[in-house]
Amino acid sequence: MVVNRVAVIMCVYNADKPSALREAIDSMLLQTHTKTDIFIYIDGEIKADLKLVLDEYDKANNKIHLYYNAINKGLAFGLNSLISEVLNTGKYHFIARMDSDDISYNSRIEEQVLFFRKNPQISVLGTGCLEFGASFALDSKILPARHETLKSFSVSRCPFIHPSVMFRVAVFEEGNRYPTDTALTEDMALWFELLAKGYNFANLDVVLLKYRLNEDTLKRRKGFSKCYSEIKLRFKYMYLLNECSLKNSLLILSRVFFHLAPTPIIALAYKKLR
Repeated sequence: MVVNRVAVIMCVYNADKPSALREAIDSMLLQTHTKTDIFIYIDGEIKADLKLVLDEYDKANNKIHLYYNAINKGLAFGLNSLISEVLNTGKYHFIARMDSDDISYNSRIEEQVLFFRKNPQISVLGTGCLEFGASFALDSKILPARHETLKSFSVSRCPFIHPSVMFRVAVFEEGNRYPTDTALTEDMALWFELLAKGYNFANLDVVLLKYRLNEDTLKRRKGFSKCYSEIKLRFKYMYLLNECSLKNSLLILSRVFFHLAPTPIIALAYKKLR
């Protein structure tokens, strides 16, 4: 029988909270899919209490693999480094994303692996989420399930909840990586590149992740640089994916609002319009 081994990749930063990091790691150690290992990249110097948590887990569990970099290089660099480490082992069938402050449901990995086994044409798979920690959080966020819908949807919206995603390892064996030349849009840039190359997407229409927000989340998503990078990227791939239309153009331009409007107004829009 084929053993479907899964490598979970996660980056840790100095600003992370030890209690949230524990919850994230524990949720992966308690997965019902037992062939699940955790690869953690520490991106730059971190506080002593965070290092204490990581060292504790590293000593207590052989499923944990730690990688340190003294200089902060950013999320894309960290994830790409972990992907290379996973590939070098040559023993994993899937690579799953996880953030250091979210919580995966215990059955998440098992349900994603089962879907992959039943749907060999799918290369990237996400899930729904429950948001928590902010006034604009949603009790349930479910994205489109089928590839053709996701292809069109991605022009103006993100097709995945990033920390819920699982990839077939072949996606990265074939040379794909998170782009490092974008302004805080590395996940979106990767989705577009994979769509343009013909990889098939899907989402499970069930909540399998608790996605942590806070009142400062929207502030981190604001700014002209991120706005310009996102709009430019979306128009480029609207053309490359043959999804050109007035509707899509207007939807892309509407993204300016979510980057430049006052934070209280954006929070209300996130709560009411998503």
